[in-house]
Amino acid sequence: MASPASAKMVIAGLEMKILLNGLPVVYPISGVGQYTLQLGKALGALLGSENIFWFGKNLPGDIQDSFGGKGPTFINRFQHRLKGGIRGAPGLKALVHFWRNHQFMSCAQKIKPSVYHETNYTPFHFEEGPTLVTLFDLSFVRHPEWHPKERVKFFEKYCLKRLDRVEAIITISEYSKKEIVSLTGVNPDKIFVTPLGVDRSFSPEGDRMRGLPDPYILYVGNLEPRKNLPMLLAAFQSLPRRLKERYSLVIAGAEGWHSNGIRKALRPLQKDGKVILTGYVPQSHLSDLYRGASLFVFPSYYEGFGLPVLEAMACGVPVISSDSSSLPEVVGDAGILVDPFLAGEWSETMARVLSNENLKKEIGQRGLRQAKMFSWERCAGETIRIYQRVLGERR
Repeated sequence: MASPASAKMVIAGLEMKILLNGLPVVYPISGVGQYTLQLGKALGALLGSENIFWFGKNLPGDIQDSFGGKGPTFINRFQHRLKGGIRGAPGLKALVHFWRNHQFMSCAQKIKPSVYHETNYTPFHFEEGPTLVTLFDLSFVRHPEWHPKERVKFFEKYCLKRLDRVEAIITISEYSKKEIVSLTGVNPDKIFVTPLGVDRSFSPEGDRMRGLPDPYILYVGNLEPRKNLPMLLAAFQSLPRRLKERYSLVIAGAEGWHSNGIRKALRPLQKDGKVILTGYVPQSHLSDLYRGASLFVFPSYYEGFGLPVLEAMACGVPVISSDSSSLPEVVGDAGILVDPFLAGEWSETMARVLSNENLKKEIGQRGLRQAKMFSWERCAGETIRIYQRVLGERR
């Protein structure tokens, strides 16, 4: 029996055969990879998994996460370290893109998709139908100092200079849409906002991660400059003594660019066991990690959306977030927003929440209600409407 979305397509007389770039779904899975995977799964549920095709990956429609619910293998870790070691080699990204572009054209020729959706900034060459590209944010334009120089040059050439060739740009927040218009001059009518969703595994019900101190404050995200971790450490250090002795700070996430400097700042605080780095936590264990936290903190300077904030709220954990970029859109009035430059205010706010059980419970309940407004089904449905629009314009 055809799904409602499939029935609508038949009525509209539009073929819907979607080709996604599956290459971002790798260890350690990033926000781009998570979006690609979850969107593909939700599109498959609405359109039928036989209508969703993945370039570079063989991903079944019912996959649970990028490693089938298991942790990363030795090969996953080795490949990640190898990429990190050669990431800055001049011209390497462009050479790899050139090689993959030829692979992509061969793949597209066999599949003959009606729509090609590039989920990772840099579209490959495709002329047989409309091309859509998802831009999560433009931090590499707004703050190039937060990225390796080679990455900035690559995105300038293979992303920004190709935006006039795509039929539609998808982004994930109203803030990012304004950034794209402001920094690229693209017609806003060509840009569509589809907020991210949260997987149903993120809920207050379930296990808690073993092996961690109880209680703890939690941060989830890559270790990189724009995440503002040195400020968070300063705020944690400034907590009243009774709270600092009781709570640990757990930092979970893969190493990102320039993470050595962040690790150096963390080292003195790790000696007494009050600051713990878990490293990358697989998707299948993330909800357990959130559920064990007494408080979730996210002090990032700049985000296109801020998926960890949504995941924490869906698990009923009270949230303190930066008030910058897109984060107020995601948090709404469900958490406490604080200026990411004010370590003293962060410390005071953390202390106020941790010292008041009623406030913690109230913020957690507000977060649960806010999280229900976001789903991957909604994200996929809105994306399908964009597909229909660009296909209709091609008729």
